[in-house]
Amino acid sequence: MTLALLADLAQVLAEVFLEPDAALKEGLEELLAEGPEPALAEPLHRMVEHTLQPQEQAVEYTRLFLQAKDTDVVHLFESAHARGHLMAPEVLAPLQAIYDEADISLQEDLTIPPDHLGLELACLSFLLGQVIDGDSAESARCLTLAQRLVQGHLRPFTTAVAEQLQEVAGLPYYLAALDLAVSLLPAVEQALVGTTNQLD
Repeated sequence: MTLALLADLAQVLAEVFLEPDAALKEGLEELLAEGPEPALAEPLHRMVEHTLQPQEQAVEYTRLFLQAKDTDVVHLFESAHARGHLMAPEVLAPLQAIYDEADISLQEDLTIPPDHLGLELACLSFLLGQVIDGDSAESARCLTLAQRLVQGHLRPFTTAVAEQLQEVAGLPYYLAALDLAVSLLPAVEQALVGTTNQLD
């Protein structure tokens, strides 16, 4: 499967987790039409099938990730899962190092910590794009950064969020989105290994 499609999937997932009322059905259908492998097509199809109206989606996003009433909030911050509290330096420092090495600077007025799932997925999408479009040295550098991001951050992070989301009985749209995120990462790793062999 192509890195370009994987980058697009990472970007649409970033929007799912960053924008509570994002209208993504058309984009999801276009990605599905590109023919991703079955492990990615299945949760992507479920996302399309269970797309919510923007207002309903925003309410569910709030219920799950911001202000849960009867369950625990499902944290979209890596620090909360890795260390049990927000803004853990031991999580933020290595993550910020990846952002810095990729020359990614977050907006100064952004109130979301850099270990938000949506931001990490957006970073992954950017890095995959650089692997595709950069010269050989830039491609190799961004490939290594993408591997660090996936292995050191996104793999354990998405698994933890998916497990918690199952416990609080999220609606099928968000359950499918997390399933897609979890399935995306091994596909990315496999594609990066293939690209490494081409760059050598």
